[in-house]
Amino acid sequence: MPLLSRYSKIIILNGLSLDIMGSMLNVVKHLPTNVYTNFAVTIPYLDESAPLSTTTTIIGGLKLKFCTKCGNKIMDGTHFCTSCGNDLREESTIETESDHNVDLDTVNPELDYDMDLITTEPVDNATSNLKFSKKIKIFMSISIVLIILIVIIVNIGNSLSDPSKIVKRFEKDISSNNASDLASILYCNDSRLKLDSKSISPLLAYFKSNPTYYDKVDQDLKNNAYNPKDIDSIKLVNTLTLSSDGKTFLLFPKYKIYIKPSFITVTAPVKGITFSINNTNIGESDSDNSTKEFGPYIPGAYTILANYKNLYVSSSTTYPLDLVTADNNIAKVNVLEDMKYINISSDTNYNDAEIFVNGKNVNVKVKDATHFGPINNSSQIYATLSQGGKKLTSKNYKGSSFDSDLALSFEEASSELTDVKNKLNILLSQYDYAFVDAINNNNPAAINNYVASGSQLYKLQEGYIISTAKSGIQETFISSYITKFNSISDDNKSGSFTSSESYIIYSKDGLSTPTTQSYVYGFQYNDASQTYQLTSIN
Repeated sequence: MPLLSRYSKIIILNGLSLDIMGSMLNVVKHLPTNVYTNFAVTIPYLDESAPLSTTTTIIGGLKLKFCTKCGNKIMDGTHFCTSCGNDLREESTIETESDHNVDLDTVNPELDYDMDLITTEPVDNATSNLKFSKKIKIFMSISIVLIILIVIIVNIGNSLSDPSKIVKRFEKDISSNNASDLASILYCNDSRLKLDSKSISPLLAYFKSNPTYYDKVDQDLKNNAYNPKDIDSIKLVNTLTLSSDGKTFLLFPKYKIYIKPSFITVTAPVKGITFSINNTNIGESDSDNSTKEFGPYIPGAYTILANYKNLYVSSSTTYPLDLVTADNNIAKVNVLEDMKYINISSDTNYNDAEIFVNGKNVNVKVKDATHFGPINNSSQIYATLSQGGKKLTSKNYKGSSFDSDLALSFEEASSELTDVKNKLNILLSQYDYAFVDAINNNNPAAINNYVASGSQLYKLQEGYIISTAKSGIQETFISSYITKFNSISDDNKSGSFTSSESYIIYSKDGLSTPTTQSYVYGFQYNDASQTYQLTSIN
């Protein structure tokens, strides 16, 4: 039987953890050769004169002890060999210097070792083993640290790139109204859209006022998180869409909540209408019947204010806009649709009549009022013309009562003027008859119905009638008419006119003298008697 050198390695096959120091070697020599695989064990020196270690290390972590005299297997904690009685307490467990040989037959002659199954590898010395062991430890330590770092990085990366966390953060921001943080997790492919706490406030307000819609958006984001797709491979349909966009550290997918931008198209009928959205001015119409697009905007609820003002018309209207439900995220609005230009004429051909809009003289005559305006449906339009001492005023028209052509009618005003003139002509004639009768009969009261009591004319004529009657003068009325209407008030209740009156005057001795005189009378309307009366004479 060959000898084994101290601290030798024995190669056993098929991964069996076997101790060649004990009876288990009997198993080895009977094993089929085709089932063996490499396996290393350490054989201790077994000479009685040099106590050896009783520990044999077998790959797989199993440690066994054997008696140095008989090779019997020793259980841990045993101080005497149960086979030969050897005192194990006096034996050393480590031997590093000598290089002794072990005769397995001497150690245990009863065992029949099959050395064809056993090979030996000499180990240089304990120092090389220690150096090799130190290098292994360093290598393994570095490997462990690297593995730990990789595990940490992977876990952190996976945690940071977890799409469900983006959704939870979104939900938290909405519930806490944290506009600033919400803006930081939203992205838009349109670089013109600025995402900050102010710009996204309409979306927050929309979620608060429309909880059902918010629940739908939240569920859509959760569905996106289950199976996120690359932003370039999808078409943004929903207001918010969670998708992947590139990698973080070249390894971990990066997720974003993409917001679909909204736009507003404004159509205005006339030039010069200004627009503002949520109290922010955005522009104006630069031509008639123009359409302009504004945006992009964050989806949400907005209010657009359209305003127009010129010298005589001021129009301002607000329009609510829902950019969330708008088709293709484009909200369309027609503003101040009642604004229009008109063509003005007169039914009585009063071309020099001056136009008034909402009580203001626009310094435009009827003959120049083609493509006039713009006005709106609430505008009040009329024209005035001075004629016969009277300012004729056309009928008042509201902008909503006609389309683009307006024919101003002075018929009512003209008829009123004619009626006033007729009444004043009758008044003059009646006064002249009464005046002659008062002189011929010495009866001043005869003119009371035609002259305002207490007026300048009444006092003057009362004295004239009495003095003329006493002098014996008689008069005969021939004719009278109004030559000029100097002025008639807008309410037709006062004014003045110039008359031409013809009389024959008879002296006391019977001589007759025809005479024609022109006087300027003042007049007023007596509401009590509902008639006109003269008030003054000049």
